[in-house]
Amino acid sequence: MSNLIAEKPNRTMSIQQEPLKLKTAYDYLNRLSFTINGTCNKTVELLLGDAVCLVGDSRMINLILTKVGVHALMPKRHGGFGRNSNVFILDAGNCTDVYQFVDFMKQYGLDIKETLRQIMISRVFTVYQLTHFLKYELSKTIHEQKTNVVIIPDLLAMFAQEPEINIRDAQSLLREIADLLKEVPSKYKVLLITSISLNNNDKLSPGVLGVRNKILSMFNKHVKVDMNKTNDKFKVLIQEKHDVDYVTVKKYLSLSFEDVLTVVRR
Repeated sequence: MSNLIAEKPNRTMSIQQEPLKLKTAYDYLNRLSFTINGTCNKTVELLLGDAVCLVGDSRMINLILTKVGVHALMPKRHGGFGRNSNVFILDAGNCTDVYQFVDFMKQYGLDIKETLRQIMISRVFTVYQLTHFLKYELSKTIHEQKTNVVIIPDLLAMFAQEPEINIRDAQSLLREIADLLKEVPSKYKVLLITSISLNNNDKLSPGVLGVRNKILSMFNKHVKVDMNKTNDKFKVLIQEKHDVDYVTVKKYLSLSFEDVLTVVRR
């Protein structure tokens, strides 16, 4: 983490303050505002143009991802992007649970059929299909479906599922994926959210793990989910990128699956 206090020889210690980040009225009207566990004191705000990565336990991060996807379709007065929003899911890990989407919709009080029509899902089954879709199909999908939220669950799952893939090929594909994803939020003015499971670390080659760190660095916000050592709950850190470092802005120290599965209506 960059030093907030810098000391120079023979000079008085000075404090370097972060520049004030201004938001327009448009940003405030076009933001996703939700709470992971239903309490109102720790609201997470995501803007169109943000690139967000959830990292950690596979089941928990994909559950949070699902909840965010449904919440995005809520009216603006309830923290969503509005009823005219559309979500596109590029399932890279074959882990999208449509029934969980429906359960959240019921809890939020949304019309099931109408809301399901606002979510488009496409599955890819190889790393080559994933790269091809990002390169040639994603922009067309965003325009045709008028998408403002793009979700990619388990981005690196297939690299663990294809252990025989050539390491150089894998590294090359990952670099291409990173470059393609980097331009999506700003170029198309969408919210990009993906998840990277740490459950498969032992199945990824050192070369792939190294490139993964490059991919992680392109996101301006991280949601890190770690299992507590003393119980079956999770610690969740919400981090934002300041220059090249990530600073924790909010945290949940004792989060359970039940906390995420339950919606508290505003």
